[in-house]
Amino acid sequence: MKPTIVKLITASLGLAFAIAPLAAEPIKLSPVSPVSPRLAAMGGPHAAQASGIDALFENPAGFASEDTVLSAAALALNFSGPVFDIANLVLSGGDPIAAIPSILDPAGRLYVGLELAGPISFGFVGKGLGFGVFNSTALRIDAISLLSASLAAGEDILIAGGYAHRLRLDGGHIIDLGIMPKAFIRAQFIKSGTIEDLMNTVLSPADLFGATPFRIVSGIGVDAGARWMSPFGLALGIVARDAYSPAMVSQYASFSDYQSSPAASPVMGIVPADLSVGLLYALPFRFLSDVGLAVNVMLDYRDLLNLFEPLPRNAILNLSAGLELALLDILFVRGGIREALPSAGLGLDLSWFTVNLAMYGRELGMEPGTRPVFNLALSFDFRY
Repeated sequence: MKPTIVKLITASLGLAFAIAPLAAEPIKLSPVSPVSPRLAAMGGPHAAQASGIDALFENPAGFASEDTVLSAAALALNFSGPVFDIANLVLSGGDPIAAIPSILDPAGRLYVGLELAGPISFGFVGKGLGFGVFNSTALRIDAISLLSASLAAGEDILIAGGYAHRLRLDGGHIIDLGIMPKAFIRAQFIKSGTIEDLMNTVLSPADLFGATPFRIVSGIGVDAGARWMSPFGLALGIVARDAYSPAMVSQYASFSDYQSSPAASPVMGIVPADLSVGLLYALPFRFLSDVGLAVNVMLDYRDLLNLFEPLPRNAILNLSAGLELALLDILFVRGGIREALPSAGLGLDLSWFTVNLAMYGRELGMEPGTRPVFNLALSFDFRY
Protein backbone atom coordinates (compact mmCIF):
# COMPACT_ATOMS: atom_id res chain seq x y z
CA MET A 1 0.00 0.00 0.00
CA LYS A 2 2.72 2.46 0.97
CA PRO A 3 4.75 2.06 -2.27
CA THR A 4 1.58 2.67 -4.29
CA ILE A 5 0.82 5.90 -2.43
CA VAL A 6 4.42 7.07 -2.76
CA LYS A 7 4.39 6.39 -6.52
CA LEU A 8 1.08 8.26 -6.89
CA ILE A 9 2.37 11.33 -5.05
CA THR A 10 5.66 11.29 -6.95
CA ALA A 11 3.90 11.01 -10.31
CA SER A 12 1.47 13.81 -9.43
CA LEU A 13 4.32 16.06 -8.36
CA GLY A 14 6.32 15.40 -11.52
CA LEU A 15 3.37 16.02 -13.81
CA ALA A 16 2.30 19.14 -11.93
CA PHE A 17 5.69 20.73 -12.37
CA ALA A 18 5.90 19.53 -15.99
CA ILE A 19 2.72 21.31 -17.03
CA ALA A 20 3.28 24.42 -14.88
CA PRO A 21 5.00 26.39 -17.67
CA LEU A 22 2.04 25.70 -19.99
CA ALA A 23 -0.48 27.49 -17.79
CA ALA A 24 -0.23 31.28 -17.68
CA GLU A 25 -2.68 31.48 -14.80
CA PRO A 26 -3.67 28.30 -12.92
CA ILE A 27 -7.30 27.59 -12.06
CA LYS A 28 -7.93 28.52 -8.44
CA LEU A 29 -9.35 25.63 -6.45
CA SER A 30 -11.02 25.48 -3.07
CA PRO A 31 -9.10 23.59 -0.35
CA VAL A 32 -9.95 19.98 0.44
CA SER A 33 -11.09 20.17 4.06
CA PRO A 34 -14.05 18.14 5.36
CA VAL A 35 -16.59 20.02 7.47
CA SER A 36 -15.96 20.03 11.24
CA PRO A 37 -18.85 21.28 13.43
CA ARG A 38 -16.43 21.57 16.35
CA LEU A 39 -14.18 24.00 14.51
CA ALA A 40 -17.10 25.81 12.85
CA ALA A 41 -18.66 26.54 16.25
CA MET A 42 -15.44 28.25 17.39
CA GLY A 43 -15.05 30.46 14.34
CA GLY A 44 -13.09 27.98 12.21
CA PRO A 45 -9.62 26.46 12.63
CA HIS A 46 -7.15 28.25 14.92
CA ALA A 47 -3.40 28.26 14.36
CA ALA A 48 -2.46 28.09 18.06
CA GLN A 49 -5.01 25.46 19.11
CA ALA A 50 -4.08 22.42 16.98
CA SER A 51 -5.56 19.64 19.11
CA GLY A 52 -6.28 16.00 18.33
CA ILE A 53 -7.37 14.95 14.84
CA ASP A 54 -8.28 18.56 14.08
CA ALA A 55 -4.55 19.36 14.06
CA LEU A 56 -4.56 17.90 10.53
CA PHE A 57 -6.64 20.92 9.47
CA GLU A 58 -5.39 23.52 11.95
CA ASN A 59 -1.61 23.29 12.33
CA PRO A 60 0.69 20.27 11.84
CA ALA A 61 2.78 21.51 14.77
CA GLY A 62 0.01 19.99 16.91
CA PHE A 63 1.27 16.51 16.05
CA ALA A 64 3.91 16.94 18.78
CA SER A 65 1.27 16.68 21.51
CA GLU A 66 1.96 14.09 24.20
CA ASP A 67 -1.67 12.90 23.95
CA THR A 68 -2.68 10.49 21.20
CA VAL A 69 -6.02 10.43 19.40
CA LEU A 70 -7.31 7.79 16.99
CA SER A 71 -10.21 8.52 14.64
CA ALA A 72 -11.96 5.33 13.54
CA ALA A 73 -14.81 6.94 11.59
CA ALA A 74 -17.01 10.02 11.45
CA LEU A 75 -20.20 11.25 9.85
CA ALA A 76 -20.80 14.99 9.51
CA LEU A 77 -23.61 16.89 7.78
CA ASN A 78 -23.49 20.57 6.86
CA PHE A 79 -26.44 22.54 5.46
CA SER A 80 -26.00 26.03 4.00
CA GLY A 81 -28.62 28.58 2.99
CA PRO A 82 -32.27 29.01 4.00
CA VAL A 83 -32.26 25.65 5.78
CA PHE A 84 -35.58 25.93 7.61
CA ASP A 85 -37.45 27.35 4.62
CA ILE A 86 -36.27 24.43 2.49
CA ALA A 87 -37.16 21.93 5.24
CA ASN A 88 -40.69 23.33 5.48
CA LEU A 89 -41.01 23.13 1.70
CA VAL A 90 -39.91 19.48 1.63
CA LEU A 91 -42.15 18.47 4.54
CA SER A 92 -45.16 20.19 2.98
CA GLY A 93 -44.64 18.32 -0.29
CA GLY A 94 -44.47 21.48 -2.38
CA ASP A 95 -42.95 21.86 -5.85
CA PRO A 96 -39.27 22.81 -5.20
CA ILE A 97 -38.89 24.59 -8.55
CA ALA A 98 -42.09 26.62 -8.27
CA ALA A 99 -41.14 27.66 -4.73
CA ILE A 100 -37.68 29.01 -5.67
CA PRO A 101 -38.75 32.71 -5.63
CA SER A 102 -39.96 32.31 -2.03
CA ILE A 103 -36.49 31.32 -0.73
CA LEU A 104 -34.45 34.02 -2.46
CA ASP A 105 -32.82 36.67 -0.28
CA PRO A 106 -33.95 40.33 -0.49
CA ALA A 107 -31.48 40.95 -3.33
CA GLY A 108 -32.85 38.02 -5.38
CA ARG A 109 -29.90 35.71 -4.67
CA LEU A 110 -29.68 32.16 -3.41
CA TYR A 111 -26.94 29.98 -1.97
CA VAL A 112 -27.75 26.39 -1.06
CA GLY A 113 -25.21 23.82 0.03
CA LEU A 114 -25.20 20.27 1.37
CA GLU A 115 -22.02 18.51 2.47
CA LEU A 116 -21.56 15.02 3.88
CA ALA A 117 -18.15 14.23 5.41
CA GLY A 118 -17.36 10.57 6.05
CA PRO A 119 -17.84 7.81 6.80
CA ILE A 120 -14.14 7.55 5.84
CA SER A 121 -12.37 9.50 8.56
CA PHE A 122 -9.45 7.41 9.71
CA GLY A 123 -6.56 9.16 11.38
CA PHE A 124 -4.00 9.23 14.17
CA VAL A 125 -2.35 12.21 15.86
CA GLY A 126 0.18 12.35 18.69
CA LYS A 127 3.77 11.64 19.76
CA GLY A 128 5.10 13.63 16.80
CA LEU A 129 3.09 11.87 14.09
CA GLY A 130 -0.13 12.68 12.30
CA PHE A 131 -1.87 11.06 9.36
CA GLY A 132 -5.36 10.53 8.03
CA VAL A 133 -7.62 9.53 5.14
CA PHE A 134 -10.89 11.46 4.66
CA ASN A 135 -13.72 11.73 2.17
CA SER A 136 -16.52 14.24 1.67
CA THR A 137 -19.40 14.72 -0.77
CA ALA A 138 -20.77 18.19 -1.52
CA LEU A 139 -23.50 19.86 -3.57
CA ARG A 140 -23.69 23.66 -3.95
CA ILE A 141 -25.89 26.01 -5.98
CA ASP A 142 -24.81 29.65 -6.03
CA ALA A 143 -27.21 32.05 -7.77
CA ILE A 144 -26.75 35.80 -8.08
CA SER A 145 -30.16 35.97 -9.78
CA LEU A 146 -32.84 33.66 -11.17
CA LEU A 147 -31.10 33.72 -14.55
CA SER A 148 -27.45 33.40 -13.45
CA ALA A 149 -26.37 30.52 -11.23
CA SER A 150 -23.64 27.89 -10.90
CA LEU A 151 -23.69 24.29 -9.74
CA ALA A 152 -20.82 22.30 -8.19
CA ALA A 153 -21.30 18.71 -7.04
CA GLY A 154 -18.70 16.07 -6.36
CA GLU A 155 -16.53 13.95 -4.14
CA ASP A 156 -13.21 14.75 -2.42
CA ILE A 157 -10.66 12.29 -1.06
CA LEU A 158 -7.74 13.52 1.05
CA ILE A 159 -4.66 11.61 2.22
CA ALA A 160 -2.39 13.52 4.60
CA GLY A 161 0.48 12.69 6.91
CA GLY A 162 3.30 14.53 8.58
CA TYR A 163 5.72 14.94 11.45
CA ALA A 164 6.28 17.46 14.23
CA HIS A 165 9.30 17.99 16.46
CA ARG A 166 9.18 19.44 19.97
CA LEU A 167 11.86 21.75 21.37
CA ARG A 168 11.85 22.24 25.15
CA LEU A 169 13.37 25.54 26.26
CA ASP A 170 14.36 26.94 29.63
CA GLY A 171 11.59 28.11 31.91
CA GLY A 172 9.03 25.59 30.68
CA HIS A 173 8.61 27.14 27.23
CA ILE A 174 7.94 24.78 24.30
CA ILE A 175 8.26 25.24 20.53
CA ASP A 176 6.66 22.72 18.16
CA LEU A 177 7.56 22.61 14.46
CA GLY A 178 5.49 20.57 12.01
CA ILE A 179 5.15 19.76 8.32
CA MET A 180 2.48 17.75 6.51
CA PRO A 181 2.57 16.61 2.86
CA LYS A 182 -0.78 15.58 1.39
CA ALA A 183 -2.45 14.34 -1.78
CA PHE A 184 -6.03 14.82 -2.90
CA ILE A 185 -8.45 13.82 -5.65
CA ARG A 186 -11.67 15.62 -6.57
CA ALA A 187 -14.33 14.37 -9.00
CA GLN A 188 -16.76 17.20 -9.72
CA PHE A 189 -19.72 18.20 -11.89
CA ILE A 190 -19.78 21.91 -12.74
CA LYS A 191 -22.47 23.79 -14.65
CA SER A 192 -23.81 27.32 -15.17
CA GLY A 193 -27.34 28.38 -16.11
CA THR A 194 -30.62 29.49 -14.60
CA ILE A 195 -31.70 28.28 -11.17
CA GLU A 196 -34.48 26.24 -12.78
CA ASP A 197 -31.99 24.54 -15.14
CA LEU A 198 -29.69 23.62 -12.27
CA MET A 199 -32.51 22.34 -10.08
CA ASN A 200 -33.70 20.13 -12.93
CA THR A 201 -30.13 18.86 -13.34
CA VAL A 202 -29.89 17.93 -9.67
CA LEU A 203 -33.28 16.18 -9.76
CA SER A 204 -32.46 14.28 -12.99
CA PRO A 205 -29.58 11.73 -12.75
CA ALA A 206 -29.68 11.24 -16.54
CA ASP A 207 -29.03 14.95 -17.07
CA LEU A 208 -26.36 15.09 -14.36
CA PHE A 209 -24.32 12.16 -15.69
CA GLY A 210 -25.07 12.55 -19.37
CA ALA A 211 -24.95 16.27 -20.17
CA THR A 212 -23.19 18.10 -17.31
CA PRO A 213 -19.51 19.16 -17.60
CA PHE A 214 -17.26 16.97 -15.46
CA ARG A 215 -13.71 17.33 -14.21
CA ILE A 216 -11.10 15.33 -12.33
CA VAL A 217 -8.67 17.21 -10.09
CA SER A 218 -5.60 15.47 -8.68
CA GLY A 219 -3.03 17.33 -6.66
CA ILE A 220 -0.51 17.38 -3.89
CA GLY A 221 0.34 19.94 -1.28
CA VAL A 222 2.12 20.73 1.93
CA ASP A 223 1.17 22.46 5.18
CA ALA A 224 3.79 23.80 7.58
CA GLY A 225 3.46 25.41 10.97
CA ALA A 226 5.01 26.33 14.29
CA ARG A 227 3.60 26.83 17.76
CA TRP A 228 5.09 28.37 20.90
CA MET A 229 3.57 27.46 24.27
CA SER A 230 4.33 29.18 27.55
CA PRO A 231 4.03 27.71 31.07
CA PHE A 232 1.33 30.26 31.97
CA GLY A 233 -1.31 29.22 29.41
CA LEU A 234 -0.45 31.47 26.46
CA ALA A 235 0.31 30.01 23.01
CA LEU A 236 1.20 31.55 19.66
CA GLY A 237 0.81 29.71 16.35
CA ILE A 238 1.63 30.38 12.72
CA VAL A 239 0.66 28.08 9.87
CA ALA A 240 0.84 28.04 6.09
CA ARG A 241 -2.02 25.82 4.96
CA ASP A 242 -1.54 24.75 1.34
CA ALA A 243 1.82 26.53 1.32
CA TYR A 244 2.19 25.04 -2.16
CA SER A 245 -0.59 22.86 -3.52
CA PRO A 246 -0.48 22.41 -7.33
CA ALA A 247 -2.97 20.21 -9.14
CA MET A 248 -3.84 18.80 -12.56
CA VAL A 249 -7.36 19.57 -13.81
CA SER A 250 -8.74 17.30 -16.55
CA GLN A 251 -12.02 18.58 -17.99
CA TYR A 252 -14.70 16.67 -19.95
CA ALA A 253 -17.98 17.58 -21.64
CA SER A 254 -19.77 15.03 -19.44
CA PHE A 255 -19.22 12.05 -17.19
CA SER A 256 -20.13 9.81 -20.12
CA ASP A 257 -17.29 11.36 -22.15
CA TYR A 258 -14.93 10.72 -19.27
CA GLN A 259 -15.97 7.06 -19.19
CA SER A 260 -15.53 6.61 -22.93
CA SER A 261 -12.26 8.56 -23.20
CA PRO A 262 -10.57 9.30 -19.85
CA ALA A 263 -7.38 10.62 -21.49
CA ALA A 264 -7.41 14.43 -21.60
CA SER A 265 -4.94 17.29 -21.77
CA PRO A 266 -4.80 18.62 -18.21
CA VAL A 267 -4.45 22.26 -17.23
CA MET A 268 -2.74 23.59 -14.16
CA GLY A 269 -4.66 24.30 -10.96
CA ILE A 270 -3.62 25.65 -7.58
CA VAL A 271 -5.09 25.81 -4.10
CA PRO A 272 -4.23 29.34 -2.86
CA ALA A 273 -2.01 29.45 0.22
CA ASP A 274 -3.54 30.45 3.55
CA LEU A 275 -0.98 32.04 5.89
CA SER A 276 -2.54 32.50 9.32
CA VAL A 277 -1.39 33.52 12.79
CA GLY A 278 -3.18 33.01 16.07
CA LEU A 279 -3.11 33.35 19.83
CA LEU A 280 -4.58 31.00 22.43
CA TYR A 281 -5.00 31.58 26.15
CA ALA A 282 -5.89 28.63 28.34
CA LEU A 283 -7.18 30.20 31.55
CA PRO A 284 -4.82 28.87 34.26
CA PHE A 285 -7.00 29.65 37.31
CA ARG A 286 -7.02 26.84 39.85
CA PHE A 287 -10.65 27.29 40.86
CA LEU A 288 -11.65 26.37 37.28
CA SER A 289 -9.75 23.07 37.37
CA ASP A 290 -11.18 22.34 40.82
CA VAL A 291 -14.69 22.28 39.34
CA GLY A 292 -13.57 20.37 36.23
CA LEU A 293 -13.78 23.33 33.88
CA ALA A 294 -11.22 24.18 31.17
CA VAL A 295 -11.53 27.42 29.20
CA ASN A 296 -9.66 28.27 25.98
CA VAL A 297 -9.87 31.66 24.25
CA MET A 298 -8.53 32.06 20.69
CA LEU A 299 -7.88 34.96 18.34
CA ASP A 300 -6.64 34.60 14.74
CA TYR A 301 -5.92 36.57 11.62
CA ARG A 302 -6.37 34.35 8.56
CA ASP A 303 -5.15 34.54 5.00
CA LEU A 304 -2.55 37.28 5.44
CA LEU A 305 -1.64 36.96 1.76
CA ASN A 306 -5.09 38.19 0.75
CA LEU A 307 -4.03 41.67 1.84
CA PHE A 308 -1.69 41.78 -1.17
CA GLU A 309 -4.29 40.72 -3.75
CA PRO A 310 -5.35 43.28 -6.40
CA LEU A 311 -8.88 43.17 -4.96
CA PRO A 312 -8.58 42.04 -1.33
CA ARG A 313 -11.53 41.35 0.92
CA ASN A 314 -12.24 43.75 3.77
CA ALA A 315 -9.52 43.04 6.35
CA ILE A 316 -12.05 42.55 9.14
CA LEU A 317 -13.38 39.43 7.37
CA ASN A 318 -10.06 37.67 8.05
CA LEU A 319 -10.32 38.16 11.81
CA SER A 320 -11.75 35.35 13.90
CA ALA A 321 -12.20 34.60 17.57
CA GLY A 322 -13.23 31.48 19.42
CA LEU A 323 -14.13 30.22 22.88
CA GLU A 324 -14.39 26.67 24.19
CA LEU A 325 -15.53 25.63 27.67
CA ALA A 326 -14.99 21.97 28.57
CA LEU A 327 -16.76 20.58 31.63
CA LEU A 328 -15.23 17.33 32.90
CA ASP A 329 -14.15 16.65 29.29
CA ILE A 330 -17.74 15.55 28.67
CA LEU A 331 -19.77 18.66 27.84
CA PHE A 332 -18.32 21.33 25.53
CA VAL A 333 -19.83 24.77 24.99
CA ARG A 334 -18.40 26.76 22.06
CA GLY A 335 -18.78 30.14 20.47
CA GLY A 336 -16.96 32.41 18.09
CA ILE A 337 -16.90 35.06 15.40
CA ARG A 338 -15.69 34.57 11.84
CA GLU A 339 -16.06 36.88 8.84
CA ALA A 340 -17.90 39.31 11.16
CA LEU A 341 -20.64 36.70 11.76
CA PRO A 342 -21.36 34.76 14.97
CA SER A 343 -21.07 31.04 15.58
CA ALA A 344 -22.08 28.76 18.44
CA GLY A 345 -22.25 25.07 19.22
CA LEU A 346 -22.27 22.20 21.68
CA GLY A 347 -20.34 18.96 22.02
CA LEU A 348 -21.14 15.88 24.09
CA ASP A 349 -18.59 13.10 24.67
CA LEU A 350 -20.52 9.86 25.15
CA SER A 351 -17.36 7.73 25.49
CA TRP A 352 -18.06 5.54 22.46
CA PHE A 353 -18.65 8.55 20.21
CA THR A 354 -18.94 12.33 20.37
CA VAL A 355 -21.83 14.45 19.08
CA ASN A 356 -21.08 17.99 17.88
CA LEU A 357 -23.59 20.62 16.76
CA ALA A 358 -22.82 24.04 15.28
CA MET A 359 -24.70 27.02 13.88
CA TYR A 360 -22.58 29.61 12.15
CA GLY A 361 -22.48 32.24 9.43
CA ARG A 362 -20.24 32.69 6.41
CA GLU A 363 -19.76 35.81 4.31
CA LEU A 364 -19.71 35.25 0.53
CA GLY A 365 -19.16 38.90 -0.29
CA MET A 366 -16.12 41.17 -0.15
CA GLU A 367 -17.49 43.41 2.63
CA PRO A 368 -19.15 42.60 5.98
CA GLY A 369 -22.86 42.00 5.64
CA THR A 370 -22.81 41.98 1.83
CA ARG A 371 -23.98 38.39 1.43
CA PRO A 372 -24.17 36.39 4.68
CA VAL A 373 -25.15 32.72 4.60
CA PHE A 374 -26.56 30.67 7.48
CA ASN A 375 -25.09 27.19 8.17
CA LEU A 376 -26.10 24.27 10.36
CA ALA A 377 -23.70 21.36 11.02
CA LEU A 378 -23.97 18.09 12.95
CA SER A 379 -21.40 15.31 13.39
CA PHE A 380 -20.91 11.93 15.05
CA ASP A 381 -17.21 11.33 15.66
CA PHE A 382 -15.75 8.00 16.73
CA ARG A 383 -12.46 9.11 18.26
CA TYR A 384 -10.53 7.47 21.08
